Amino acid sequence: MALKGLDIFKLTPKTNCKDCGNPTCMAFSMKVASGAIDITKCPHLSEEVLAKISESNAPPMKTITVKAGDAEYKLGGETVLYRHEKTFVSKTLYASFICTGQDEATQERKLTEGLKVDYDRIGERMYCEFIFVNMGSDNQDNFTALAQKAAATGRGVILNCKDPERMKAAAEAIKDAKPILNGADASNYEAMNAIAKELGLVLGVSGADLDELYDTVAKLEAAGNKNLILDVGTVSIKSAFEAAVQIRRAALLNKDRTFGYPTLVNVRKLAGGDVNLETALASLFTVKYGSIVVVEDMTYDKALALYGLRQNIFTDPQKPMKVEPGIYPLNGADENAICATTVDFALTYFVVSGEMERSGVPVNLLRG
Repeated sequence: MALKGLDIFKLTPKTNCKDCGNPTCMAFSMKVASGAIDITKCPHLSEEVLAKISESNAPPMKTITVKAGDAEYKLGGETVLYRHEKTFVSKTLYASFICTGQDEATQERKLTEGLKVDYDRIGERMYCEFIFVNMGSDNQDNFTALAQKAAATGRGVILNCKDPERMKAAAEAIKDAKPILNGADASNYEAMNAIAKELGLVLGVSGADLDELYDTVAKLEAAGNKNLILDVGTVSIKSAFEAAVQIRRAALLNKDRTFGYPTLVNVRKLAGGDVNLETALASLFTVKYGSIVVVEDMTYDKALALYGLRQNIFTDPQKPMKVEPGIYPLNGADENAICATTVDFALTYFVVSGEMERSGVPVNLLRG
C-alpha cells in the first residue's frame, strides 16, 4: 500500500534543509506521495528508507525492460485505466509472426520483405519492433536456426515454445539479443523459470484460465522471478479481451501486484487468417491493453492505421506534441535561401515540411 505524505514525512530528517528544492520536508513528502517528485531528490535518506518508500510508492504495474535490436523499450508501469485520467506511459509494441512449420521461401520473405515497413511519423520511428518465432508442432527441429535468423535482422525476438529443452537451446544461441521467452505455464514453469533466470530474460506466462495464470505467476514470484509478461491466450477473442481488461483492472484498481505485469496478445491466432479482423483486433488491443501485439505481417496499410492510433493514444494529453524552436534547412538550404514560418504544433510542422521537401526548393523553415 502506498505511503501517504505524513508517513513519508516521518521518515525524513525533518531539518527543512531545502537540498531537495522544496521549502520544507513536509512539502517534499506531499509531492513524493502524489508522484510529483522522486524520493531520491532528498540526499539525506538512508538506503533502507529509500527502498521502503520506493517499494510502497511503486506503480501497481511493474515496468519491464525489453530489447528490440539496438533499442530498449519499457513495458508496463501504467497507473491509470483510461488515457484521459492522466496518461499512458509505455506504448504498445508490435511483432510479426514466423513459424518453423512454414516453408523456407515463406520464412525468407517474412525476414526480408515482411520487415520493410519502416518510416518516420512526427519524429517517431514506425516499424515492427519484434519477430515472434513460433515452434510449430509439425517441425520442431529448426527452431534454434530460425531464432538465429530472426535475431540477425536486428529486431527484437520473442521465442514461443513450451518445450524447455528446445527453448533453452534457442535462447542460449541468441542470448545477446535478449529474447523474450514465451511458453511458461502450470506444467513447465519451473524449468522455464530456470532458463529465464539463468540468462536474465523476460519470461512469458500463460494459463488455461485467469485462475491458473494467477497461480502460476504467484509461484514464479515466490521463486524470485518478477521479470514477467502475461500471455492473455488464444482460446477466443472474448476470453482474450476479458483477460486483458481484468488483468489491468486487478492491478490498478485492486492493487494486486500478482497481475501487475504487461501483457502479450497474439491477434494473428485470434483472427484466424482474416486480415481485416486482425487489423481491427490489433487496434482494439492497442487501446485495451496489449503491451505487445502479434500480427501475421506488418504491411503499410496495416501500419498506417495502427501506428497513427498508437501515436495518438500514447502521448500525454496535457502536453501537445510540439517542435523545438529553431531553423530547419530543407533541400540543402543555406543562409541565402528563402525562409518560411510555421506553427509549433508537431503534426502541422511535419505536414508543411514534408510538402516543402517534395517541392525540391531550398528553404529554411522557421519555428519560433
